[in-house]
Amino acid sequence: MLAAVENQNESLLTIGELSRRTGITTHTLRMWEKRYDSPKSIRLPSGHRRYLPQEIERLRAVARTIKLGFRAGKVVGGTLEELHNLMGFESKRSSRVPHSTESDLLQQQYDSKINQWLDWISEFDEENLNIEIHREWGLQGPLSFITNLASPLITQIGKKWECGDFTVAQEHFATEILSNFLGNRWRRQNERKPGKTAILATLPGENHLLGLQMCAVVMSTTDWKIVSLGLDTPEEDIVATVNQCGSPLLCVSVSGWYGASRAKPILWRLRKELNRRTNIVVGGGGAPDNLDEIKMMNDFDEYYKWLTDPVNI
Repeated sequence: MLAAVENQNESLLTIGELSRRTGITTHTLRMWEKRYDSPKSIRLPSGHRRYLPQEIERLRAVARTIKLGFRAGKVVGGTLEELHNLMGFESKRSSRVPHSTESDLLQQQYDSKINQWLDWISEFDEENLNIEIHREWGLQGPLSFITNLASPLITQIGKKWECGDFTVAQEHFATEILSNFLGNRWRRQNERKPGKTAILATLPGENHLLGLQMCAVVMSTTDWKIVSLGLDTPEEDIVATVNQCGSPLLCVSVSGWYGASRAKPILWRLRKELNRRTNIVVGGGGAPDNLDEIKMMNDFDEYYKWLTDPVNI
């Protein structure tokens, strides 16, 4: 057995490579290995960890079962066959149990977590908020975390600020924590990525970054290489960067604060100035719809499927 493993050294994966191939962060992989003894690593004479290529398919199945609602502790150590059986069982169970009942129960769990996070934000409780954000990221995985927790949390924060339940300080406190957390996560995934380049930007005068950070997290689970221009980017700089990088995709986040009427003429100009082969996708609370040759997308699950479909780009 040892001899066979030694002969596979050239095909063994680093934890970074395993992370990029599965969409699971290196932090989560290390945490699972420490807590659940899986994925099992092979120690090289140098002391570095390496992983068998077979773990890619198994860990992708782990991520899918977690997204279906199974707890990490139940599935992380499972064999590929066991995981497929779980997914098959869940599919059959969903066909027997009314979908609304299951989805309502799951939504109640998410709502409960979000309400607890809102309480911590109101109390400026950074320690508990950070602990739970890290914990849920590990349990949910990037896409589920964004779709079911981060996105609705940000919506609730905005509503509380608008009606006066949150002060500017509380909104800024939450935004700073979430933006730093999400930015660190997608940048780790983006290191040394060889995929096609996508440009992420906000429009001139935009001062809300979280939509762009969530977009980047979703993209980081795919083969796309991200170049993020951040806040308040001049139109000419957006165009120049897209052209310089030869990017086939520009993603623009427009906050509700910025507004569709303000964004619409700028997006029109960007569409006219860029090569028609460059796709433009816009999302966010202020994203205008019904723009020819510009795709509006506000559902992160739909966005992920579109990004990973080779037919689209």
